[in-house]
Amino acid sequence: MDKLITGLLSAISGGALWEGFKFIYPDIKRKLDSYKEANEILYRCIDPLLKSSDELFGKIWSLAKEDFATFINKENSLSKNPEHNTQYVLYLFAQFWSNIENIRLQNQYTSISRIKKGRQLIRYIETLESRNFRLLDRSIQRIIGESLIEFSSPKFKIMSLNEFIKNLNSDNVYFTQWIKLLENLFLSVDDAKNRQQILKYGIIIASMIDNFDPKYKIVRRREIYLNKLSKKSKKELERNLFKHYLTFINNSEKYYK
Repeated sequence: MDKLITGLLSAISGGALWEGFKFIYPDIKRKLDSYKEANEILYRCIDPLLKSSDELFGKIWSLAKEDFATFINKENSLSKNPEHNTQYVLYLFAQFWSNIENIRLQNQYTSISRIKKGRQLIRYIETLESRNFRLLDRSIQRIIGESLIEFSSPKFKIMSLNEFIKNLNSDNVYFTQWIKLLENLFLSVDDAKNRQQILKYGIIIASMIDNFDPKYKIVRRREIYLNKLSKKSKKELERNLFKHYLTFINNSEKYYK
């Protein structure tokens, strides 16, 4: 009798669990599908963003090494062609902002915010556009980013360096007026405040690269230009950037000590 009762209870219990599982299964599946979709979208977003970040940080690193001579002391520039190097710097910033704009224009924030790494990416973008760390007004950074996106193409495509230089040297006043604002910032790096702002911006990019590609499978690892950061900048990175904006970064000391 005991065995019969136990068997009946097991059958009832198992059946109840199955019925309950069938009830919640659609919700579980939707969540799993949404996580999978978020991971796929993040991967599509992060790959081109990391590649443009790598190029941009590499260029900021080179400019820091030469104390921005390309813009304010061409005779001491490490570049054989400072004029071309100037245009290349402008392009790399515009290309980087274009990759950020693509994420926004595709309305992908909602999707990637479902996963931890997606939320971290959104936080990085918010930091790069924040009043404390952006290089230009948020709207201007966005305009420059959008100006390189070729909307006529069915797939996301950014204007090539060649086309960028052609536009920069053309009569396209609307295009050049925004790029000129970025160039003016670099032409004023003899002002320590402007120079340090660019260097701090580069630290955010370096941190983003380390966070999303810690094993450097997509990008190459470069040293941080700690000797070029002022004491004030280091304090701001420590007390503001990593304690207020990028609180999820471990071992942040390597970016300011």
